[in-house]
Amino acid sequence: MSWWMVAGAVVSAYGSIQAGKAQRAEAQARKAQLLEQKKDAEVVSMQEHNIRMANLNLGLGINDAIAGVMGRDMGSDRSLKAIKNKMKSEANTTENRARLQYLSEQSQRSMGMQIEDMRGKNAMRAARINAVSSLLSAGNQYSKISSPSKMGTSPW
Repeated sequence: MSWWMVAGAVVSAYGSIQAGKAQRAEAQARKAQLLEQKKDAEVVSMQEHNIRMANLNLGLGINDAIAGVMGRDMGSDRSLKAIKNKMKSEANTTENRARLQYLSEQSQRSMGMQIEDMRGKNAMRAARINAVSSLLSAGNQYSKISSPSKMGTSPW
């Protein structure tokens, strides 16, 4: 009977360790997914920036073309200069908002990656504690079975 008890404790400990490893692997996979999302977001952010800058340049070019068609000097015409400054100001505001949004999202992803690291480490720590607990519990039970009870025995 004691052999089965030891075998059961070993199997239980092994199962705990394997479950911890599986949970750690899942956490690492989620972390890798977040890392890929960070890389993708960087590319998307750069593409969106390029689109905004292209749109600004297009608008400024149209403004210059209108000035040419109207025969006005861009340097001295206050209304065309005001339009140009307004376009630049709006583009700058949009760019700043997009940058802030990007940084916020990247920060959340970084935090998620750190959390996944902690989850993986905690899963392994819990698995080891559970495994040791199983072995100690089996050892305790075995000691109760194998040692003769001192109660009820009389030396005479």
